[in-house]
Amino acid sequence: MNASRGRRAGLGVAVALLALIPIGVLATCGTSSGRVHVRGGPHGEFTVSTSDCHTLGPYGRFGANLHGDGHEGGAIYVIADPVAGPQITLEVPGSCQSRNGTDCTLIPVPRSACAVFDADVRNTRTVVNDVQLVRGHAELRCTLPDGTHVEGRVEFDGC
Repeated sequence: MNASRGRRAGLGVAVALLALIPIGVLATCGTSSGRVHVRGGPHGEFTVSTSDCHTLGPYGRFGANLHGDGHEGGAIYVIADPVAGPQITLEVPGSCQSRNGTDCTLIPVPRSACAVFDADVRNTRTVVNDVQLVRGHAELRCTLPDGTHVEGRVEFDGC
């Protein structure tokens, strides 16, 4: 009888582990790599190192939110606006006023302030819950009017 109980317990653990695999796959978001370094200006010096990303499609934007560690790690928003053209906005790490990562200090990076401004967003062939995932990159080397220097490169896929 003990052997039978052991097999049933082992089977139960195996079923539980198999049930968790799809949850892990579904919870996986896109990937991003790279960093953007900011120095000078009113926001001080910081670096946003990205590790994952999310599409901005559900918010009516064609682009991606590339973020660092948690809600306090900062973010880089890469957007392809059909009227204004490519846009890049930086979120200052540790600046969010709410626990869920909203009400953050943002730094728009105007193309006119950059020696290098390369932003590209494209659709992937993947749709999740009626949302088209995106991929792309951004590269910056800029001096903003307030003296802030911004430099870096990021790549993203499956966001």
